[in-house]
Amino acid sequence: MDLEDIERIFEWDALIDQSSYYEILGLLEIADAGAIRKAFHEFAVSFHPDAFPEADEETADALRRVFQRGAEAYRVLARPDSRADYDLALAKGQLRLDSTIAPAPLARNSDIRSLDELCRSPGARRFAKRAEGLITAGDLTGAKRELQMALREDGDNPDLAERLDAIDLALYAMGS
Repeated sequence: MDLEDIERIFEWDALIDQSSYYEILGLLEIADAGAIRKAFHEFAVSFHPDAFPEADEETADALRRVFQRGAEAYRVLARPDSRADYDLALAKGQLRLDSTIAPAPLARNSDIRSLDELCRSPGARRFAKRAEGLITAGDLTGAKRELQMALREDGDNPDLAERLDAIDLALYAMGS
């Protein structure tokens, strides 16, 4: 991490509370779902805390604040219903959705459930347990494959899909 990276992180941290979700992700308000996803991938590559393991505590805190706001922006803009609510709030001058309207935030460490706990069916739990083992071993590509199987087995499971997206982001950040 060089001085330029650190300065950029603190500049973002200073401006993040005065920025709309569209500004945070560098999007026009007419952006489609693909553009939103691509913008978040680029944002995640630039600001994911795991990309800066050597950051000191102050810089790591700033990174977490910036990344959490970017993740919040993505969660709101990626869902048509919450995006519509946000667009109305933005027209009234609100830069963020309040907690009664915004989608649930990322879980805090104490609230994190294991992959198999997110699954509803026994078959999906089997794939999820294998995925956890592969993550521990550092094989994210294999973990992605197992989570895809778990998701097929479980059907519509937004929590599991969110974890799969996180693995996709990590793979993207690594250039895989």
